[in-house]
Amino acid sequence: MSMIAARTAQAGLVARIWNSLLENMSPESATIILTVAIQADAMAAGQTFASQAPHGPTLEHFATILERWQEDDALTIRDIRLTGSTLTFTVTDCAYAGAYAGMGLSPELGAILSCARDEPFANGYSPCLSMQRSQTIMQGHPCCHFTFAWRE
Repeated sequence: MSMIAARTAQAGLVARIWNSLLENMSPESATIILTVAIQADAMAAGQTFASQAPHGPTLEHFATILERWQEDDALTIRDIRLTGSTLTFTVTDCAYAGAYAGMGLSPELGAILSCARDEPFANGYSPCLSMQRSQTIMQGHPCCHFTFAWRE
């Protein structure tokens, strides 16, 4: 199953959990609970991906995840640069944002479902890997700019 198919399948259940949380607590508490759970899942996924690295985690191996992220046109990624200890790229189209909007989900929930996963995935892959992202399509920007840096 592709990542976009898996995430959209999960989104329906998560939306019901989200609505239940909102009925029983403050929006701030609901956001924290759901974000912590999603990020723990992303960290575990990063650890699993790291375990598949033939010679242990490296930035070069991490960069191969971009192929998976682009499957089924889930993300359109441009301007990929892997130089020394830095991987940068720009996401110019995000099918997650469109799929979640089509399901009637708020951009806030969409960001928790997808965008909030990125940094914990990197941290789960290796404590040497850090991520910066200046903006996201999910927040209404035209693109997402990513920088992953590897520090020993």
